[in-house]
Amino acid sequence: MTLVVHMKAVVDCMLFEFGHKARNIDDRHGLSLSAGHSLPDFGQDATVARPDPTQILSLFDDLSADLADALADLNDWGLSGMKPGQYNHDIVADELILAPLLDEGFRVLTEESGIVEPGAASQDGVTVIVDPVDGSTNASHGLPWYATSLCAVDDEGPLVAQVVNLATGQRFQAIRGSGVEIDAQSSDRGSIAPSGCTDLSDSLLAFSGLPPAHGGWRQYRTYGACALDICAVATGSFDGFLDVDSMHGVWDYIGAQLVCTEAGGVVADGDGRDLVVFDHEERRGPIAAATPELLEELLAMRASWKI
Repeated sequence: MTLVVHMKAVVDCMLFEFGHKARNIDDRHGLSLSAGHSLPDFGQDATVARPDPTQILSLFDDLSADLADALADLNDWGLSGMKPGQYNHDIVADELILAPLLDEGFRVLTEESGIVEPGAASQDGVTVIVDPVDGSTNASHGLPWYATSLCAVDDEGPLVAQVVNLATGQRFQAIRGSGVEIDAQSSDRGSIAPSGCTDLSDSLLAFSGLPPAHGGWRQYRTYGACALDICAVATGSFDGFLDVDSMHGVWDYIGAQLVCTEAGGVVADGDGRDLVVFDHEERRGPIAAATPELLEELLAMRASWKI
Protein backbone atom coordinates (compact mmCIF):
# COMPACT_ATOMS: atom_id res chain seq x y z
CA MET A 1 0.00 0.00 0.00
CA THR A 2 1.45 3.38 -0.97
CA LEU A 3 1.29 6.65 0.89
CA VAL A 4 2.00 9.71 -1.23
CA VAL A 5 2.44 13.00 0.60
CA HIS A 6 2.51 16.33 -1.25
CA MET A 7 3.81 19.25 0.80
CA LYS A 8 4.11 22.96 0.05
CA ALA A 9 7.28 24.90 0.85
CA VAL A 10 5.57 26.10 4.00
CA VAL A 11 4.13 23.00 5.58
CA ASP A 12 0.46 23.92 5.79
CA CYS A 13 -1.25 21.12 3.91
CA MET A 14 -0.85 17.44 3.23
CA LEU A 15 -2.51 15.13 0.75
CA PHE A 16 -2.77 11.47 1.63
CA GLU A 17 -3.38 9.11 -1.29
CA PHE A 18 -4.17 5.49 -0.47
CA GLY A 19 -3.43 2.67 -2.87
CA HIS A 20 -6.16 0.18 -3.72
CA LYS A 21 -6.09 -3.34 -5.15
CA ALA A 22 -9.09 -4.92 -6.88
CA ARG A 23 -9.69 -8.44 -5.59
CA ASN A 24 -11.74 -11.42 -6.64
CA ILE A 25 -10.90 -14.39 -4.45
CA ASP A 26 -12.44 -17.82 -4.71
CA ASP A 27 -10.41 -20.41 -2.82
CA ARG A 28 -10.78 -23.47 -0.70
CA HIS A 29 -12.00 -21.45 2.31
CA GLY A 30 -14.83 -19.87 0.33
CA LEU A 31 -13.48 -16.33 0.81
CA SER A 32 -14.70 -13.93 -1.86
CA LEU A 33 -14.16 -10.20 -1.91
CA SER A 34 -15.00 -7.97 -4.86
CA ALA A 35 -13.29 -4.79 -6.02
CA GLY A 36 -13.87 -1.79 -3.79
CA HIS A 37 -14.12 1.95 -4.23
CA SER A 38 -12.17 4.10 -6.64
CA LEU A 39 -10.30 7.05 -5.18
CA PRO A 40 -11.11 10.73 -5.71
CA ASP A 41 -8.80 12.61 -8.08
CA PHE A 42 -7.04 15.14 -5.84
CA GLY A 43 -4.77 17.78 -7.30
CA GLN A 44 -1.19 18.49 -6.26
CA ASP A 45 -2.17 21.36 -3.99
CA ALA A 46 -5.39 19.93 -2.57
CA THR A 47 -5.74 20.67 1.13
CA VAL A 48 -7.43 18.17 3.45
CA ALA A 49 -7.49 18.12 7.22
CA ARG A 50 -7.97 14.36 7.26
CA PRO A 51 -8.64 11.65 4.66
CA ASP A 52 -11.95 11.63 2.86
CA PRO A 53 -14.28 8.87 4.15
CA THR A 54 -14.15 7.11 0.78
CA GLN A 55 -10.36 6.96 1.04
CA ILE A 56 -10.61 5.34 4.45
CA LEU A 57 -13.14 2.86 3.06
CA SER A 58 -10.77 2.04 0.22
CA LEU A 59 -8.04 1.33 2.77
CA PHE A 60 -10.44 -0.94 4.69
CA ASP A 61 -11.15 -2.78 1.43
CA ASP A 62 -7.45 -3.42 0.88
CA LEU A 63 -6.97 -4.70 4.41
CA SER A 64 -9.97 -7.03 4.24
CA ALA A 65 -8.77 -8.44 0.93
CA ASP A 66 -5.25 -8.98 2.30
CA LEU A 67 -6.73 -10.73 5.32
CA ALA A 68 -8.75 -13.03 3.07
CA ASP A 69 -5.50 -14.00 1.33
CA ALA A 70 -3.73 -14.65 4.62
CA LEU A 71 -6.53 -16.78 6.08
CA ALA A 72 -6.75 -18.79 2.87
CA ASP A 73 -3.20 -19.99 3.58
CA LEU A 74 -3.71 -20.60 7.29
CA ASN A 75 -3.57 -24.23 8.35
CA ASP A 76 -3.88 -23.97 12.14
CA TRP A 77 -7.13 -22.36 13.30
CA GLY A 78 -6.71 -23.54 16.89
CA LEU A 79 -5.99 -21.72 20.13
CA SER A 80 -2.77 -19.71 20.24
CA GLY A 81 -1.88 -20.71 23.81
CA MET A 82 -0.76 -17.13 24.48
CA LYS A 83 -3.83 -15.94 26.37
CA PRO A 84 -7.28 -17.39 27.14
CA GLY A 85 -9.71 -17.47 24.24
CA GLN A 86 -7.17 -16.25 21.67
CA TYR A 87 -6.82 -18.18 18.41
CA ASN A 88 -4.03 -18.26 15.85
CA HIS A 89 -6.23 -16.53 13.30
CA ASP A 90 -6.78 -13.65 15.77
CA ILE A 91 -3.01 -13.07 15.88
CA VAL A 92 -2.56 -13.35 12.10
CA ALA A 93 -5.40 -10.91 11.46
CA ASP A 94 -4.26 -8.39 14.08
CA GLU A 95 -0.69 -8.29 12.80
CA LEU A 96 -1.81 -7.91 9.19
CA ILE A 97 -4.30 -5.09 9.86
CA LEU A 98 -2.48 -3.11 12.56
CA ALA A 99 0.77 -2.25 10.77
CA PRO A 100 -0.76 -0.63 7.63
CA LEU A 101 -3.13 1.48 9.73
CA LEU A 102 -0.23 2.76 11.82
CA ASP A 103 1.78 3.42 8.65
CA GLU A 104 -1.06 5.64 7.42
CA GLY A 105 -0.90 7.61 10.66
CA PHE A 106 -4.01 6.32 12.41
CA ARG A 107 -4.35 5.78 16.12
CA VAL A 108 -5.64 2.22 16.45
CA LEU A 109 -7.58 0.27 19.06
CA THR A 110 -7.75 -3.49 18.49
CA GLU A 111 -9.00 -6.36 20.60
CA GLU A 112 -5.62 -8.09 20.53
CA SER A 113 -3.23 -5.11 20.90
CA GLY A 114 -5.19 -2.43 22.75
CA ILE A 115 -4.50 1.22 21.93
CA VAL A 116 -1.50 1.76 19.65
CA GLU A 117 -0.30 5.24 18.68
CA PRO A 118 1.26 5.90 15.26
CA GLY A 119 4.95 6.64 15.21
CA ALA A 120 4.73 9.38 12.61
CA ALA A 121 2.31 12.23 11.85
CA SER A 122 -1.19 11.18 12.84
CA GLN A 123 -4.60 11.48 11.22
CA ASP A 124 -5.70 14.08 13.73
CA GLY A 125 -8.80 13.14 15.67
CA VAL A 126 -9.46 9.80 13.93
CA THR A 127 -9.11 6.44 15.68
CA VAL A 128 -9.66 3.15 13.86
CA ILE A 129 -11.29 0.51 16.06
CA VAL A 130 -10.66 -3.04 14.86
CA ASP A 131 -11.95 -6.48 15.68
CA PRO A 132 -9.57 -8.58 13.56
CA VAL A 133 -11.83 -11.67 13.78
CA ASP A 134 -15.23 -11.38 15.45
CA GLY A 135 -16.59 -14.86 16.08
CA SER A 136 -13.19 -16.53 16.47
CA THR A 137 -14.65 -19.67 18.02
CA ASN A 138 -17.04 -20.03 15.09
CA ALA A 139 -14.07 -19.74 12.74
CA SER A 140 -12.13 -22.41 14.60
CA HIS A 141 -15.06 -24.82 14.22
CA GLY A 142 -15.71 -24.04 10.57
CA LEU A 143 -19.01 -22.24 11.25
CA PRO A 144 -19.48 -19.61 8.51
CA TRP A 145 -20.41 -16.74 10.83
CA TYR A 146 -17.27 -14.75 11.62
CA ALA A 147 -16.08 -11.37 10.42
CA THR A 148 -13.52 -8.61 10.47
CA SER A 149 -14.79 -5.22 11.59
CA LEU A 150 -13.08 -1.87 11.03
CA CYS A 151 -14.53 1.49 12.08
CA ALA A 152 -12.99 4.96 11.88
CA VAL A 153 -14.24 7.15 14.72
CA ASP A 154 -13.85 10.93 14.91
CA ASP A 155 -15.01 13.49 17.47
CA GLU A 156 -18.61 13.09 16.28
CA GLY A 157 -18.66 9.30 16.60
CA PRO A 158 -18.47 6.46 14.07
CA LEU A 159 -17.54 7.88 10.65
CA VAL A 160 -16.71 4.97 8.34
CA ALA A 161 -17.26 1.26 8.85
CA GLN A 162 -16.73 -2.02 7.06
CA VAL A 163 -17.79 -5.45 8.32
CA VAL A 164 -16.90 -8.44 6.15
CA ASN A 165 -18.13 -11.99 6.68
CA LEU A 166 -14.83 -13.80 6.20
CA ALA A 167 -16.54 -17.12 5.46
CA THR A 168 -18.77 -15.85 2.64
CA GLY A 169 -17.19 -12.57 1.55
CA GLN A 170 -20.40 -10.59 2.19
CA ARG A 171 -19.39 -7.00 2.84
CA PHE A 172 -21.26 -4.29 4.76
CA GLN A 173 -20.04 -0.71 4.35
CA ALA A 174 -21.32 2.54 5.81
CA ILE A 175 -20.34 6.21 5.84
CA ARG A 176 -22.03 8.48 8.32
CA GLY A 177 -24.90 10.32 6.65
CA SER A 178 -24.53 8.41 3.38
CA GLY A 179 -26.43 5.17 3.94
CA VAL A 180 -25.23 1.60 3.58
CA GLU A 181 -23.75 -0.57 0.84
CA ILE A 182 -23.92 -4.34 0.98
CA ASP A 183 -21.72 -5.70 -1.80
CA ALA A 184 -23.09 -4.01 -4.93
CA GLN A 185 -26.45 -3.05 -3.39
CA SER A 186 -26.72 0.52 -2.14
CA SER A 187 -29.10 2.16 0.29
CA ASP A 188 -30.16 5.67 1.22
CA ARG A 189 -32.24 4.13 4.00
CA GLY A 190 -34.53 2.69 1.33
CA SER A 191 -33.85 -0.64 -0.34
CA ILE A 192 -31.67 -1.94 2.51
CA ALA A 193 -33.61 -1.52 5.72
CA PRO A 194 -34.53 -3.19 9.01
CA SER A 195 -37.71 -5.21 9.25
CA GLY A 196 -39.89 -2.51 10.75
CA CYS A 197 -40.95 -4.79 13.62
CA THR A 198 -42.40 -2.80 16.54
CA ASP A 199 -43.79 -5.54 18.79
CA LEU A 200 -41.62 -7.87 20.88
CA SER A 201 -44.17 -10.67 20.53
CA ASP A 202 -43.65 -10.66 16.75
CA SER A 203 -39.87 -10.49 16.86
CA LEU A 204 -37.07 -12.83 15.84
CA LEU A 205 -34.14 -11.89 18.05
CA ALA A 206 -30.44 -12.65 18.15
CA PHE A 207 -28.86 -12.99 21.58
CA SER A 208 -25.33 -12.97 22.91
CA GLY A 209 -25.48 -14.97 26.11
CA LEU A 210 -28.28 -17.01 27.65
CA PRO A 211 -31.48 -15.13 28.51
CA PRO A 212 -32.46 -15.87 32.14
CA ALA A 213 -36.16 -15.91 31.31
CA HIS A 214 -38.45 -15.84 28.30
CA GLY A 215 -39.34 -12.25 27.52
CA GLY A 216 -42.22 -12.83 25.15
CA TRP A 217 -40.39 -12.82 21.82
CA ARG A 218 -41.55 -15.03 18.95
CA GLN A 219 -38.23 -16.86 18.33
CA TYR A 220 -34.55 -16.33 18.98
CA ARG A 221 -31.12 -17.41 17.74
CA THR A 222 -27.61 -17.28 19.23
CA TYR A 223 -25.00 -17.19 16.47
CA GLY A 224 -21.89 -15.95 18.27
CA ALA A 225 -20.62 -12.98 16.24
CA CYS A 226 -21.92 -9.63 17.46
CA ALA A 227 -20.88 -7.62 14.40
CA LEU A 228 -22.70 -9.89 11.96
CA ASP A 229 -25.71 -10.22 14.29
CA ILE A 230 -26.18 -6.43 14.35
CA CYS A 231 -25.62 -6.19 10.58
CA ALA A 232 -28.40 -8.77 10.23
CA VAL A 233 -30.70 -6.35 12.09
CA ALA A 234 -29.75 -3.72 9.50
CA THR A 235 -30.92 -5.99 6.68
CA GLY A 236 -34.10 -7.20 8.39
CA SER A 237 -32.93 -10.78 8.89
CA PHE A 238 -33.22 -10.28 12.65
CA ASP A 239 -35.64 -7.84 14.25
CA GLY A 240 -33.30 -7.18 17.15
CA PHE A 241 -30.07 -8.10 18.91
CA LEU A 242 -29.43 -8.12 22.65
CA ASP A 243 -26.22 -8.69 24.63
CA VAL A 244 -27.50 -10.38 27.78
CA ASP A 245 -24.34 -10.01 29.89
CA SER A 246 -22.89 -6.64 28.76
CA MET A 247 -19.58 -8.29 27.96
CA HIS A 248 -18.63 -6.79 24.60
CA GLY A 249 -15.66 -4.58 23.85
CA VAL A 250 -16.21 -1.60 21.57
CA TRP A 251 -14.47 -3.41 18.69
CA ASP A 252 -17.22 -6.05 18.67
CA TYR A 253 -20.09 -3.72 17.81
CA ILE A 254 -18.95 -0.24 16.73
CA GLY A 255 -18.65 -0.95 12.98
CA ALA A 256 -21.98 -2.79 12.88
CA GLN A 257 -23.54 0.01 14.93
CA LEU A 258 -22.87 2.46 12.10
CA VAL A 259 -24.13 -0.03 9.50
CA CYS A 260 -27.35 -0.52 11.46
CA THR A 261 -28.08 3.13 12.16
CA GLU A 262 -27.31 4.16 8.58
CA ALA A 263 -29.79 1.52 7.39
CA GLY A 264 -32.44 3.02 9.67
CA GLY A 265 -32.14 0.87 12.79
CA VAL A 266 -31.43 1.99 16.34
CA VAL A 267 -28.66 0.89 18.73
CA ALA A 268 -28.18 1.61 22.43
CA ASP A 269 -26.38 0.28 25.48
CA GLY A 270 -28.52 -1.80 27.81
CA ASP A 271 -27.52 0.40 30.77
CA GLY A 272 -27.78 3.73 28.97
CA ARG A 273 -24.03 4.33 28.66
CA ASP A 274 -22.18 5.81 25.70
CA LEU A 275 -21.28 3.07 23.22
CA VAL A 276 -18.26 4.99 21.87
CA VAL A 277 -15.38 4.25 24.24
CA PHE A 278 -11.61 3.99 23.80
CA ASP A 279 -10.71 2.07 26.94
CA HIS A 280 -9.65 -1.49 26.15
CA GLU A 281 -10.99 -2.70 29.50
CA GLU A 282 -14.47 -1.16 29.17
CA ARG A 283 -17.40 -3.42 28.32
CA ARG A 284 -20.85 -2.57 27.04
CA GLY A 285 -24.14 -4.32 26.35
CA PRO A 286 -25.26 -3.28 22.86
CA ILE A 287 -28.92 -3.67 21.94
CA ALA A 288 -29.98 -3.16 18.32
CA ALA A 289 -33.53 -2.98 17.04
CA ALA A 290 -35.45 -2.43 13.83
CA THR A 291 -37.48 0.39 15.38
CA PRO A 292 -37.43 2.70 18.41
CA GLU A 293 -40.58 0.98 19.69
CA LEU A 294 -38.92 -2.44 19.69
CA LEU A 295 -35.78 -1.00 21.27
CA GLU A 296 -37.84 0.31 24.20
CA GLU A 297 -39.34 -3.14 24.72
CA LEU A 298 -35.92 -4.79 24.59
CA LEU A 299 -34.49 -2.32 27.10
CA ALA A 300 -37.43 -2.90 29.44
CA MET A 301 -37.09 -6.66 29.10
CA ARG A 302 -33.39 -6.57 29.96
CA ALA A 303 -34.05 -4.27 32.93
CA SER A 304 -36.63 -6.71 34.24
CA TRP A 305 -33.94 -9.44 34.42
CA LYS A 306 -31.99 -7.32 36.95
CA ILE A 307 -28.67 -8.51 35.56
